[in-house]
Amino acid sequence: MCGIVGIVASPEQDVTLTDQELRTMRDAMDFRGPDDSGLVRFGNVAFGHRRLAIRDLEGGTQPWVSDDNQAMLVYNGELYNDIELRQELSLLGHHFKSRCDTEVVLAAYRQWGPDCVKRFRGMFAFAVYDFKENALFLARDRFGIKPLFLTEFKNQLVFSSSIASLLNLPGYSPKPDYQTISHYLTTFRITLGRRTMYSGIRQLLPGETLLMKDENIRIEKYWSYPVNGESRIPFEDASCQFESLLKEAVSVRMVSDVPVGLFLSGGVDSNLVARYLSEASDEQIVARCGGGSTKDNKGDFSYARECASLFDIQFSETHVDSQDYYRSWDQMIEKNKTPLSTPTDVIIYHLSREIKKNVGVVLGGEGADELLCGYAIQHWAGNDYDRFNQLKNSHLQSDCDEVRDFRKSLFQQYGRDQFLSRTDHYFALNSLIPMSVKKHLFNPHIWKNAEEDLQMMLTYNELFDEYEHLPTAEANTAVLHQVNLEALLSRLDTSTMLAGLEARVPYTDHHLVEKMCEIPFRHKIDVSQTERSPYLASAELAARGSLNDKKLLRHAASNVLPKKLAYRKKDSFSTPVLKWMGEDWKDDVKQTLKMSEFAKELFQPAALNEIIENPKQAGMWLWPIMNLAKWGDQAFAA
Repeated sequence: MCGIVGIVASPEQDVTLTDQELRTMRDAMDFRGPDDSGLVRFGNVAFGHRRLAIRDLEGGTQPWVSDDNQAMLVYNGELYNDIELRQELSLLGHHFKSRCDTEVVLAAYRQWGPDCVKRFRGMFAFAVYDFKENALFLARDRFGIKPLFLTEFKNQLVFSSSIASLLNLPGYSPKPDYQTISHYLTTFRITLGRRTMYSGIRQLLPGETLLMKDENIRIEKYWSYPVNGESRIPFEDASCQFESLLKEAVSVRMVSDVPVGLFLSGGVDSNLVARYLSEASDEQIVARCGGGSTKDNKGDFSYARECASLFDIQFSETHVDSQDYYRSWDQMIEKNKTPLSTPTDVIIYHLSREIKKNVGVVLGGEGADELLCGYAIQHWAGNDYDRFNQLKNSHLQSDCDEVRDFRKSLFQQYGRDQFLSRTDHYFALNSLIPMSVKKHLFNPHIWKNAEEDLQMMLTYNELFDEYEHLPTAEANTAVLHQVNLEALLSRLDTSTMLAGLEARVPYTDHHLVEKMCEIPFRHKIDVSQTERSPYLASAELAARGSLNDKKLLRHAASNVLPKKLAYRKKDSFSTPVLKWMGEDWKDDVKQTLKMSEFAKELFQPAALNEIIENPKQAGMWLWPIMNLAKWGDQAFAA
């Protein structure tokens, strides 16, 4: 697990950066690779690398140059099928001098070209320069577990694992991307498609490759979510299939030359991983749970403790108070040069620092909710939109009891009972700060520069267009799996790598994901058979306790876990930021927003002042606004 950086000019030019400038960019992400560093340049190409040593601790120095000097690689990631690939490539005539999967990545590219990524099982972001073809190849894993950012500098393409690295380009003048900023206020996500929070810095999307040759750039998608329709597999068979696939996904992620541990929240996702990890390991597993603590509440870690005790796991807890949290909040923004994406980022960072004392790799439960319908309201809500459309196109009388009750429940949930499109419904369901508010919150010129969220709507329209043949609930699930999971994986990557810790995520194994995409939707979530009004909107059904979320996962878990642990309601590492913003940080919040030049640039004075003076009414809106103020004042100070 590492940090990579590179710059490529046209073949007839030399790289314009000096070695010291390249080292400055590389070492801006030294936390991603505290164990080793390297820098290699050949004419029009320069690659830099920071290494976190996980496998073949002595033999994985990068950049990696082929024996014939015809190709060079920088690589960040882990291949879980490198043994199989190594055997296949050896039969094809390739020779290996290390046990590191880095060497396998380069050999695979030289053997199969860009199609090599289709054979990889794992997480990765890497760059290969082919000197014979004068071509640059970049690739990112299927779900975006590992980051890869791009920009241009004096007609040269520059890439890196870290935005902080790119901001160290000499003379670089950062500018905010207002469309992504507006998207952040609505969704907590710090990217919008390929856009980032910085104008001119883009990301390669999950499942994409980039090929640059003869100054032409071609970006292609090598993996997409399966949309071939559902299988007819019975529920019990699907449960067995899921159990087998997840067991294997956990097992292959234990390959390491350093100890492997676990983030254990006590929720069913990590509880099941804990069971399979304990089964597959000959050593006692180290696990840790964390959360924010207040004077009167140290957090409920009882479920995690019970799970750890059940499987003889060495368990410990991380309690983060408001002062430590606030201090780390500022430090994380300074290091990553981006706002935090969720309040839990800081908790994961503190967890990572503590568990790093015992292990070098940690497994997490990210991806289970998105794949197996763990957000009950969001996953079921597509039925609200489809039922609304059916009513709109039917001749049912509006005074019918069922229609009246349904429209009432729609209005209670969404504040309206009409939707223009799937995208419109999606944002009615999922917006933190809605569009209708942002036009009064932003200064007029900022709202204009944000194109009044036109790009945001177009981006999500394109996502929903890919699933136009599916019922809306299934389309929503596919879109959530793409955009929500990418955001959670970004959070996990930045928070763990700041502590020099590698995080692996079994629920993102693409073999598992592909099979689960074929499982009937009703196997993942449905309405209780005892519910007399299954036509009501999703929030009302959830309030009645009538939505059965993560059916398949919970059923599989109930075979190996106590019912209490298998059916625990969704919970993450507790983070009481709302309480802290209204109490412990009250004066800091008010001072930060009043003094922030970036907040004054973004927001209308009256709207900002109302938020400052009424923090309880502002609620969770305060969180992203504070992040923007802290980040913007650091990033764009004159």
